[in-house]
Amino acid sequence: MKNNAQRRLPLQASRPAYRTLKGWALSTLIEHHAVRECEHHGHAIDRADPEARNRAREAAWNHPFPGTTPEQSQAAIDEVLRSVGDTCPEC
Repeated sequence: MKNNAQRRLPLQASRPAYRTLKGWALSTLIEHHAVRECEHHGHAIDRADPEARNRAREAAWNHPFPGTTPEQSQAAIDEVLRSVGDTCPEC
């Protein structure tokens, strides 16, 4: 008979937390409180906090998305910020 350790299924290969640069940029902005999600619809809403934006851009520079340069990561942050409004389109 096999013991519990031998019966366990092999661990699945872990995949990256983010599949796209845009998804990573949005998550970074949320993490640094530069944007928030609408509690009813989930749309990203700009918090208009310049310090939070600067923290997100600094994080993008220091820890860029895997496979990109710091410049590309900051450009993705800026692109997402341009696409986010200050109100939810569905509210």
